[in-house]
Amino acid sequence: MPKHVSESLPVEKKTVYYKDLPNELIDAVWSEFRAALRPLKEAGKLGAVLFQFPPWFLPHKESLGHIEQCLERMEGHRVAVEFRHPMWFSERGRERTLTFERERGIVHVVVDEPQGLKTSVPAIWEVTSPDIAMVRLHGRNHGTWEKKGLKTASERFDYWYDEKELRELAPKIDALAEKVRQVQVLFNNNREDQGQKGAAMLQKLLPAPRVRPTEERPPT
Repeated sequence: MPKHVSESLPVEKKTVYYKDLPNELIDAVWSEFRAALRPLKEAGKLGAVLFQFPPWFLPHKESLGHIEQCLERMEGHRVAVEFRHPMWFSERGRERTLTFERERGIVHVVVDEPQGLKTSVPAIWEVTSPDIAMVRLHGRNHGTWEKKGLKTASERFDYWYDEKELRELAPKIDALAEKVRQVQVLFNNNREDQGQKGAAMLQKLLPAPRVRPTEERPPT
């Protein structure tokens, strides 16, 4: 947190949770966050602000209320949301989650990650905003996804996508491009140059970007 915020904390704790902060400090944290984004927004280089919620953020009324507070705080910005608990897209929860996102114009984040684990979130290839679809490729490293005590993020997301895997993903990504103005694909496997090489390979597998008659469209 900013120094002037941490020095104003009412209690001395190693870990401070959002709920521990008084309203004036919450306001200060949000103000600092928006200020950090301002140069990108003013330069026209800010596509969306991604809120990634952890596995313990469950689909409860309080969680939905917190997301709505985030939207209010980020008024004037496009917001994308990524969930890290599978309950958000369970058989009962999937449509409720997607409807919640659509009604509020939230960009749904499609994730590619290890499956079959306690915190595995399935890839839901749906669009909830007409402007942007977002895909985040986290790799498929089952051995590190839920491992405790890792020193760096690059250890958790240590994974090389091969051509077969990306060839399977390419048509799904291209299908999203039929429904939105722009598709953003983000490689989060970040050990050495895994993400860069994966992105270069994916670009070769995707068809040429389609340009709508009324607008110049960035590459998929």
